[in-house]
Amino acid sequence: MKNLHNLPWAAVSAILLLTTSATLRASGPPSAPPFDEAVVLTGWIHVEDHDFDDAVVKVEVNGEEHSMHVTKAGRFTISLPVDIDAVLRFEHPDHLTKEVVVNTRHARDGEAGHHVRHLKFGVVLELERHMAGFSYAGPVGSIAFDEIGGCFAVDKERKLITGKRNKPMVF
Repeated sequence: MKNLHNLPWAAVSAILLLTTSATLRASGPPSAPPFDEAVVLTGWIHVEDHDFDDAVVKVEVNGEEHSMHVTKAGRFTISLPVDIDAVLRFEHPDHLTKEVVVNTRHARDGEAGHHVRHLKFGVVLELERHMAGFSYAGPVGSIAFDEIGGCFAVDKERKLITGKRNKPMVF
């Protein structure tokens, strides 16, 4: 403590304040996440021109649709509650829209279910002009949790169907 006498009073106060606040933070219990938050999805959208100003991520839960923020780098974060089915829709002008279905029913099951689940993934949106009039037959994937252990399962389905063509064929 003899060294503290040689320091200015402001520096001594700052050191004591920092050590006291660090001790208080370390001694308290960790803060718990909100009780209804089961799954946090962090992802990024990839588009050919790397311009995300018009990118939109929509989340539909119980018939209500909400738009989520997409950063300038194409990143987004979605928090979903327990026991819901959600449809995530990824849109960008001149690109095919993709949908992913998320079921959080068993996210709290198993050992890992005592914590907020945090899943990370990417979504690549293809330019419509490269898809020759095709579109997706339905959701391109699903995320769910196993009812026995709560492990997450991802399923991908990228079946394409032909779209309507409004132009007459010219020979």
